[in-house]
Amino acid sequence: MDANNKLEFDNTRRYHYVLLGFAEFKDIIKKFVSILKFYRFENQGRVNSKEIIYDVPDDLLSDSGIVISKLFENGKVFLQVNKLSFLKGALKRPSKKYNLGTIGKDEEPKDYSLQITQAIESSFTTQFTVDIDAFVQKIIPKIEIDIEATKYKIICGSGYRATMFFEEVEYKDIKTKKKVSRPGVTLQLPADNSPENDEILKVIDRHISELALYNLSRFEIAKQLLYPKPIEESEERVLTDDEDEE
Repeated sequence: MDANNKLEFDNTRRYHYVLLGFAEFKDIIKKFVSILKFYRFENQGRVNSKEIIYDVPDDLLSDSGIVISKLFENGKVFLQVNKLSFLKGALKRPSKKYNLGTIGKDEEPKDYSLQITQAIESSFTTQFTVDIDAFVQKIIPKIEIDIEATKYKIICGSGYRATMFFEEVEYKDIKTKKKVSRPGVTLQLPADNSPENDEILKVIDRHISELALYNLSRFEIAKQLLYPKPIEESEERVLTDDEDEE
């Protein structure tokens, strides 16, 4: 493995959007082009990627906010660790993604449990009271995410660069073989406070009604779609009451 001595922070802000109604990608890109007149949208063609999420059988690592994955992209396989935020709603912070390095196609993260453990302990401020290495050695593939997308480079004359993906995503539970497919849009912005970032986000919020922000990491989206929670009794009662009043 071409491993780093420490997890390398992925300095990119990612926003995942769900496509609403019967909207089509071609219409959304037309809106962006017509509104953001000082930006250029360059079609980079079709791209494919796959991410495999690993966890222990009882999901203890992800329940603790640690998500370990293999990302297949551009002919390489990257070993990654995500740190999740458990805050709700608008207070929820974006997940933080770290890269550990590249590994062989047939290699598994648990083959590098010591490196993963050392990197997590040196990069996360959380004080762990459990033997992380013992947990990492027991991880198995749980979720597979396959992405086919059209990639656009967003370019501004100021030197600003961002990336947008119009995606068809398939989420699969590896054990049960359950699959859920969803179209969507992923926006990758530089992790700074540039005015261009704010301008693009405001355009989506105010003018692109076809897109709704997930405010979740890709892993959290997969969990939400593959393992939807049943409606709570109190929520079900409210829905029933509302229906009775009509």
